[in-house]
Order: sequence, then structure tokens, then C-alpha cells
Amino acid sequence: MRYNLSRLFFLLFSITLAQQPSGDDIIDKMVEIMSPENSQGIMEQIVTSSNGQSRTYLLEMYSGNKSEKALMRYLKPTSVKGQTFLMLNNGDDIWTYFPRTRRVRKLTSNAKLQGSDFTFDDMSSDETWKEDYSVENLGLEILNNVECWKLEGSETEKNTSDYPKVLLYVRASDFYPIQIDYADPKDRIEKSLYLEDIQTIDGYPTAMRIRMKNHLENSETIMATKEMSYSWEPPEGFFSERNLKK
Repeated sequence: MRYNLSRLFFLLFSITLAQQPSGDDIIDKMVEIMSPENSQGIMEQIVTSSNGQSRTYLLEMYSGNKSEKALMRYLKPTSVKGQTFLMLNNGDDIWTYFPRTRRVRKLTSNAKLQGSDFTFDDMSSDETWKEDYSVENLGLEILNNVECWKLEGSETEKNTSDYPKVLLYVRASDFYPIQIDYADPKDRIEKSLYLEDIQTIDGYPTAMRIRMKNHLENSETIMATKEMSYSWEPPEGFFSERNLKK
């Protein structure tokens, strides 16, 4: 019995493609495991500038309704203690409260968090991935000895971020991302987000260390998780301007 090798190759290739999840499927699963209903945590923020100087902050963070709402309040050092940020509507609406002046000010999503390498857009809900980007699955790739799906996201008309293209490396084992590269219009990687020391808390994989590297400015910011709970329930009116001023 003769085999048509080209037909056999096409058949095997078609089977492989059929077994490979689409970019949207992977994003859906990634968002699901990264979006608990609510969360409460204590974070240490370490900002290292291009000259090697570091600043360390301590803050409490809360999120609700699958990260559609978030509140961050600085605890240390004294110079920023009490400064609070409120994010609503998946990061579309952002306000900050300055305790020294007792004033509330509205911010844009590309504003930086305490001069760090994180913008508020970086901190916003994962629910907007499919609105901002058309995602293609480029296949499996080994990154840092981890088998990952490599995804390429190209901006859609609804994209409001500063980055027209992103590359995501998502663990094939559980669809948790371990690296995101942000590219400018010339396809240069400007920033990279690394999710490290992944542990399971209350059934959710959680990066205990999130590191943002700015390749252009040679600066870096680390968000280290000190405490985290996904069983917290927000009191009524918690995500409000009134609580912002407490």
C-alpha cells in the first residue's frame, strides 16, 4: 500500500493545529485563573533607577469584582504614608488622594505608580486583553526551562495603551503567564514584565514577585507580595471616594 507523503504530512500538520488552542482560548484561561472575585494583600515596592539608587515602599492593596475595582494605600515611608489610589471600571477611572493637602486628583492610565516602572495601565484588570489586542498563538516554546505558549498581541482599534504589540509567554501546564514583553511601534521591546516565585494561594497561582524591567531607561521595579488572601470580602462602599480619603 502506497502512502502519499505530502498528504500524510498535511494530515499530521492539520491534527497538530486542531490540538493547539487559539490565542483567545489561552487568554480566556489566563484571565480566569488571574481574576479571583476579591483580593487583599500587603506589597513591598522596590524602585531601582538607572543610576542604581533604590527606594522601598510598603502598601496595602485591595481588589473587587474580578479586579474591576482596586484600591492601593501606601503605609511606608512617612513621606507617602496615606497616599491612596482608587481605580474603577477596569482602570478607566483613576483617582489619587494626597493626605498632606487633602486633595483628590484624577489621573490618566499612563501615569506611573510612585515614579516606578509600572503605569496604572499595567496594574489594571486583565479583562481588557481581548479588547486591546488581537492575539495569535505562535506555538510552544521553552522559556527558562518552562514549556510555554508564545502569544503575539497586535493592537486593535480599541487599544488605549502605549504599546501596539505585546508578546506573552503563558505556562502550558496551567495557563499562568511568566513573561510579557511590551513593544513600541518599531517592534523594539521597551519593557518586560516577569512573574516569578509562583505559589498557590487559596487555589489561585500567584506570583510572589512581579518585576518590571524598563530596557530603555535601564530601571526596574519589583512588587513583592508579603501577604495575600482571596477570601476577603469588601464592605459596602469600600471602593469609593469616601474610603479614598481615610
